[in-house]
Amino acid sequence: MLAVVSCGDAAIGNACKSHAECKSIPDGYCARAEVCTRVCSPTTPCPSGSACSFEERMVCLATCDVDANCSSGFTCQDRGGLRLCRLGSNPLAKPTL
Repeated sequence: MLAVVSCGDAAIGNACKSHAECKSIPDGYCARAEVCTRVCSPTTPCPSGSACSFEERMVCLATCDVDANCSSGFTCQDRGGLRLCRLGSNPLAKPTL
């Protein structure tokens, strides 16, 4: 079971193949890593159940407790006390969000 927040049919962190699958998330899109996300900033926060990754790209990522909460190819990683689903060491995973 994924720990994602539902926004209609899609949620941050849901697996996707096209932008259309993420259209129910305001400003949502399907990232190259094949998960639904959206751009975020200190003034544009993420929906509940997700958080802004202020690292390489400022995008919403699903929050998690364990790897099983994340989509395939993602692992639950600690980032300064916040646990986010981030691309894991899966060699088949796409390189960036």
